[in-house]
Amino acid sequence: MSVRNRLLVMGPVALLAAALMTSSALAIAPITNAQEKIRNEIAQQLAPQKSYALVIGISQFDDPDWPDLEGVTSEVAKVRQALSDQHFQIVPESAEGRIDHQALTDKITRFFDTYGKDAGNRLVVYIATHGYADASDPAPEGYLVASDGGAPRDGRVVNGFSVNQLDVTLRDLAAQHVFLFFNSCFSAAMLPEPTRAAAEERVQRRLGDTLSRETADWTLDLLAHNARLVLTAGSASQTVPDVDNPFARAVVDALAGQADMDGDGLILGTEIAQFVRGRVARATRLAGHANDPVFAVVPKRVPPPVERPDAPANVEYALQGDFVFLAPDGPKQTAQGESEQAAMLEDKRAQLLSNQFIACVDCPTMVEIPGTEAHYALSSTEVTYAQWDACFRESICRRYIPDDGFGRGDRPVGGVTWLDALQFTTWLSTKPHGKDEPCDEYRLPTTEEWQAAALYSTHGQVTWEAAVADTSPICWGCGAGQDGTAALRTASSPANPAGLYDMVGNLWEWVDSDGGACTPDALDDRSCVPGLVMGGSYATRADALPQIGTGGAAPRTGNSQPWSSPTIGFRVACEVQAAS
Repeated sequence: MSVRNRLLVMGPVALLAAALMTSSALAIAPITNAQEKIRNEIAQQLAPQKSYALVIGISQFDDPDWPDLEGVTSEVAKVRQALSDQHFQIVPESAEGRIDHQALTDKITRFFDTYGKDAGNRLVVYIATHGYADASDPAPEGYLVASDGGAPRDGRVVNGFSVNQLDVTLRDLAAQHVFLFFNSCFSAAMLPEPTRAAAEERVQRRLGDTLSRETADWTLDLLAHNARLVLTAGSASQTVPDVDNPFARAVVDALAGQADMDGDGLILGTEIAQFVRGRVARATRLAGHANDPVFAVVPKRVPPPVERPDAPANVEYALQGDFVFLAPDGPKQTAQGESEQAAMLEDKRAQLLSNQFIACVDCPTMVEIPGTEAHYALSSTEVTYAQWDACFRESICRRYIPDDGFGRGDRPVGGVTWLDALQFTTWLSTKPHGKDEPCDEYRLPTTEEWQAAALYSTHGQVTWEAAVADTSPICWGCGAGQDGTAALRTASSPANPAGLYDMVGNLWEWVDSDGGACTPDALDDRSCVPGLVMGGSYATRADALPQIGTGGAAPRTGNSQPWSSPTIGFRVACEVQAAS
């Protein structure tokens, strides 16, 4: 089998093609002398004498259960070069070929013993080999397979290096910044589940000027905090290809600058993870198999034994830092020294109406529903694939939802489970809230809110037939080419009087019919009753519903045994805070 693992494969990290769209209005401006000084100051904090990388590729195996990996040698050579270009010292323990369990253990132990005692050291470990975890075990132990590794038995691998052992090592290291890349698929029992609380713990940076004094201070603050990052090539039930592995290509491209997602001239570890996660998920599905890289921050909330001499005073170690690389080509910025993404967000906000707002470049545009006593807003369209992919890249949305070949981008995302929708609202609630974004908490709309918005400015019962005549919704037989096959791009039909698109047709939409009682915990204990979806879909015939406010029942499930339909999506809601 041309994979790196029986249940899962271990290979280099794949890259997410999450490149931001560029506009002629956001031409890249040259770096100024002042910015060059800031860049050099940051580079001193990331000095080669403090940056070490261990790169291991195991390609030869004794047991026939683990086929040799022909692509590993080329893979690790490219990763080493990419890390060298980032001014990391590739340590002598790095190797590829046949490496038995004792040699692998010795190399990893020696690396951490030698370079892990200095708080200021930055450590990268990249390992490409077979990986194993028992996909049937809810909390399996993950293994890196050495050349003398035996066949899996009872959830264990003889002469397999336990990833759980690394978890203990990470917690005891003095070095504050460690990034582990495992080119393998395994469930990574050492990795905590991503949550809103975990996301909000990370040091957030307001979009603003690139390579400014503020940027330098913020970078130093990130480096003073602990950062233990882990990125694997896939989950326990997946396999990773050996030759031309997308995980490795993604890592190399990320380090070359493509992961500088906000264009500020810095590449954060979290940006690398987002880039890799999105690109690998997409590329592997196009190739006919699925890999979903797993990313996590392993908490370490205590100060190092000896703090960095340049650390700011009163560092709060309950907060997480981040790994920092410099983008080789510098920042993508406007002539005003503003980051490309910040300029894009400003440009989007400048085009909004007075009752509209948006929290981030990839966030939905929210529309405050006028004339309502309860001040609330709904997203102007159903949540799109592009917006879902942003949540997936940041690991809050756990599932990569396929588009079945119909296209992603601004098409509404279908096949959404109830838990998927809750995860998206959790992600959206982690976005920074400023004066231009008056929502603190996002959620699904209630049944009453949805109905009021769908029937806005109408009187009496409104039939589906009348809606078809008034707004030309996306439904089966409602227009040319609408044959019930797939949803169309959002906003393909006119908005309703409240400024909302596709309230009738395109996708059924989840609504909260029980006041938020069906939480993830309730899903786990199976106490959630079926939920309600509203509005009809592209597969609903024009004469199927007598009244717009009528909905339908749908099972509400988690994602271990998900129930979903390609005709079901959602839009988000929030309560609008009064201006202070």
